[in-house]
Amino acid sequence: MGIRIKGKSGGVLEIMMQPSSTYNEIKLAIGDKLNKHKGFFSGSDAKVVFSGKELTALQKQELKEILRGQLGIVHVAFDTEEYAAPQEAKKQDAEQGDEPNGVTLVSKEYFDAKSVFVTHTLRGGQRIECEGDIVVLGDVNDGAEVIAGGSIAVMGTLRGLAHAGARGRADVVVAANVLAPKQLRISGKIAVFPSDAGSDGPKVAEYKQGSIVIRPLKPQSRSL
Repeated sequence: MGIRIKGKSGGVLEIMMQPSSTYNEIKLAIGDKLNKHKGFFSGSDAKVVFSGKELTALQKQELKEILRGQLGIVHVAFDTEEYAAPQEAKKQDAEQGDEPNGVTLVSKEYFDAKSVFVTHTLRGGQRIECEGDIVVLGDVNDGAEVIAGGSIAVMGTLRGLAHAGARGRADVVVAANVLAPKQLRISGKIAVFPSDAGSDGPKVAEYKQGSIVIRPLKPQSRSL
């Protein structure tokens, strides 16, 4: 479910995404199937092309980072890129209100913003995407997605999906008053949290030495 993989001439693997599958289902299927054959890609010059489903610019970048970070695959393309220049494709993504994966963009104007302040809770089925940093003055509920080219800060409870450094940056963090996401990504690396996570105070997730590290958020004391 989610994808089919077919070998093509010239050492190209075509990953055909099922249009009815959600973006999260596609990501999980890619990780499951390709990791089973991880040794095949080691030291190779594999090329991957995605087809079958239109994705947003940040979703495409995220898939590229996953393949590069976990499998060392750097030659990744999407079939629609043959027919639309990058800026045109990005404009088409921004003009869509309801995305094909069933998650709705909260605003079309966040893509190029250096920072975004969301002054309300994100419900399940809502998504925020931004080229820069994202601050949510509320909760990110299960089923909601926050995808940032920079860092992410949630003043309430983070239970949905959070992806910082979606453009490849590793000098970013994900911070929340209650850090309990279904899935957390930083620069292509993935961390899955247990169901009882986030019950012991504010935390910060950051990328260090090839792994995602979680630490308590402890404000420095100030003398008066």
